[in-house]
Amino acid sequence: MKFLRSLSLLGLGAVTMYLLDPRLGLRRRSVLKDRIVSTLRDLQRQSGKMSRNLTYRSRGLFHKIGDRIQAGRQNIPDTVLEARIRSKIGRQLRNHPHTFEVIVDQGNVLLDGTVSDALYQRINPVIRRIPGVHSVKRSQQLFQPKSAA
Repeated sequence: MKFLRSLSLLGLGAVTMYLLDPRLGLRRRSVLKDRIVSTLRDLQRQSGKMSRNLTYRSRGLFHKIGDRIQAGRQNIPDTVLEARIRSKIGRQLRNHPHTFEVIVDQGNVLLDGTVSDALYQRINPVIRRIPGVHSVKRSQQLFQPKSAA
């Protein structure tokens, strides 16, 4: 413990001599002050950016939740919902939306045609996020799995 205290006091004395040097001490103190001020400004800018980012994200989340609540109360026409689904499939999944049929009945979506398991796993969460969609199902697969012959 005594060794650690002695080492600390030795370091403090060296820093004091470094900063209070009669020839270069003024310059060293000035550089140190400038670095501290610059660091504090950077921290202030970063905290402002983080604050604005958090504000905008929370505002966006609030509006997204409000849209979800409103979508549950609204009656979106089936044709509009079908067009939104086809558009989302074409844009996000880069899959041709006419390779299968999309049937919408009061917010319940039925995917008809040859929809593979992998494609259905990719499409299902994307479609569920569209406001006005209550459920997503697919019809029976029209293809048989390959048998080991």
